[in-house]
Amino acid sequence: MIKQVAIGFLDGVDPIEADRWYFRYHYKECLRFFGPWLRRYESYRAQEPPPEAERFGVRRGRLTELWYDSIESFIEAKPFSWPFTRSSFTRVSNNAQPAAGAMVPAMPTEDFLGKAPTPEERPILRWVCVFRYPEGVSLEDGEKWYLDVHSREVAQQPGLLKYVSHSALKDSPMPSPWVRVSELWYEDFDAWRKANIDSPPGFTSPPWADSEPFVELASTFVRYKPDVDFLKDNPLIP
Repeated sequence: MIKQVAIGFLDGVDPIEADRWYFRYHYKECLRFFGPWLRRYESYRAQEPPPEAERFGVRRGRLTELWYDSIESFIEAKPFSWPFTRSSFTRVSNNAQPAAGAMVPAMPTEDFLGKAPTPEERPILRWVCVFRYPEGVSLEDGEKWYLDVHSREVAQQPGLLKYVSHSALKDSPMPSPWVRVSELWYEDFDAWRKANIDSPPGFTSPPWADSEPFVELASTFVRYKPDVDFLKDNPLIP
């Protein structure tokens, strides 16, 4: 199973205007056009980040995930070829950033901690990051640093509850420059700040950079559960 991940969808658009377009037109057309191929279609409103997160390419708007059985299902669905309604969105989308994302296996390709808390027993803040290595850095060299060095040091963060990563599909039918989607769980922003700002482990710099975040990064903060499950919910239009 695979999933299409979009970080910062509708970032830069007034949240009320964005949801009116999304709930009134876009998700309904997605379900009409290629809903039979979707296994999950969920959207998370981004949490307002602390100022310290800005250097990590933080995005607002929404994190949206669309799950399919396989690459073949995605190709058959042709999700980008349908006549979506766009005129109603033009007025509010002038300042929107393009979403950053990739197509990845639904299950993580790496689990760096091998454990996770029970979300029902404590609050969960998910920090979802999509990244690529700088121009001139080969995928092989970037992955060697990330998997053999950086991920092991990040895993030592105090208060880190879960740390997984998805390597982008190499045969993806949706070309993207982003090579990984990683996800880190904390209890709240105080725990995130303590782990990443106040007392982070010392990180070994790669040959191509001497300061964080070391890679080209887009990230967002969301809660554990989506605020809209489009296959089950009928969201109210604000």
